Order: sequence, then structure tokens, then C-alpha cells
Amino acid sequence: MYLAAARKQDRSRVVLGLTLLGSILPDFDFFPGFFTGNLSAYHRGISHSLTFAIFFAAVVFILVGWTQKKVAPRAAILAGLGYASHVILDFLGGKEGTRGVPMFWPLSDKLFGLNLGLLGSFYFQGSSVWSVVRRDNAPALLRELFIIGSPVLFLLWKEHRSKYFAVTR
Repeated sequence: MYLAAARKQDRSRVVLGLTLLGSILPDFDFFPGFFTGNLSAYHRGISHSLTFAIFFAAVVFILVGWTQKKVAPRAAILAGLGYASHVILDFLGGKEGTRGVPMFWPLSDKLFGLNLGLLGSFYFQGSSVWSVVRRDNAPALLRELFIIGSPVLFLLWKEHRSKYFAVTR
């Protein structure tokens, strides 16, 4: 998301960090499950909604705006898009028997999901992080790394290639 949307001359570590944070923040809903002994108790709840993506973008805009007014709009947009991309990927990872995501909460409590067969399924039990780090999760992890990593590698290659050709001309 960051490589595709941020112009090379406008890139910053702050914006990159906030975009990355936004892309993983919806899964922080696992943490309350540590206390209940059920990691999935709150997973894919209201934090997996586009409303939270907008809320996160607004918080980023306000916080970054205090110190870097010029960067705040770009940081908010990219951080919100990073967050929304997680929600959309979880929506696309919906499978038979899974809960889906409450994409349009609070307008609707309905859970939405679409199984394109692209993403794998992660298995876990118990309340330990190590219950997710399992051998049978490796195929799903590798599939997601390939699907998400391929465009990233392409954008990095394209950028490197354009830099190389600019120098050799």
C-alpha cells in the first residue's frame, strides 16, 4: 500500500510505520482473549470494520498533525488504507464456517465474507501465541506471503529498475 501510494520524494518512516501499524492493528483484538483463555473470543469483532479504519485515520491525522502538519493528511490516508486493507483481506478470506467480518459496523452487525480460495486458514487453540505458531499453519502463511509479497517485490523491482535506468541514460 505504502510503496504504491507514496511518491518517492514524499516518503517518510513515520508514514511507513503508521501504514504498517494500521495493517496489523485489527488483529490486536486477540489480546483480550489472552485473559479469557480463548484467543478467538473477540477476534474479527468490531475492530474489523471500515468504521475503525476511518477512526484510526482520524487519530493519525490529529496526532501527526501536532508535530508535522504537512505530513498529516498523507499519513492519515495511508494509515487508514493500511487498516482497511486488513479488513478487506479478512473479508476475502471468509470461508464456510467462519464468522466473516462486521465490515459496516455500526450501521450493520451483519458479518460479511467471501471465499475466493486465495488465502489459507490459520489454526490455533488455547490462549498462547505459540498456539498459532504451528507447522500446519505454514502453508497458509506461505500462501499469504506470496499473494501479498509478490506486488511488494514487483514495486520494489520497478523502483530499483527506474533508478538504475535513470543513472545509465
